[in-house]
Amino acid sequence: MFWRTDEEMEARQIYRWQWLRCVLINRWAMGLPHINTRLRKALMRLGGITIGEGGFIGMDGWYEECYPHRLIIGDNVTISFRVTLVAHGPRRTDDMRVIIEDDVYIGCNTTVLAGVTIGRGARVGAGSVVAKNVAPGTTVAGVPARVLHGTD
Repeated sequence: MFWRTDEEMEARQIYRWQWLRCVLINRWAMGLPHINTRLRKALMRLGGITIGEGGFIGMDGWYEECYPHRLIIGDNVTISFRVTLVAHGPRRTDDMRVIIEDDVYIGCNTTVLAGVTIGRGARVGAGSVVAKNVAPGTTVAGVPARVLHGTD
């Protein structure tokens, strides 16, 4: 769609339709009651975020609106309330995407920073700040998030 973004765009092109993405993703979608997760996901997809099938996305979060194409959420992912997904900032890596693989659980009030991949089946405790990749099947929590339980 004409308001979508990609890495080849100039900054002024990216920011041109930010207001529309902001309304779709962070005002309308995140303001819906928790029972409207299908509509929330549809609005987020319309805003440019890649979201798989199944799962749950809680309300009152904040998701990247300048670079929504950098957010990739897999199938059967549960994202609780007030989760923040940030895919911009000081360039720490060449890849600023936030990738949440299939079957992941993210607890409420968690922040996931740019350049992070959360592996399949991982669990992130409430109130965590995820600044590094999380291995598949691992449980992490804290500020910054640290491994509580790894795969055996």
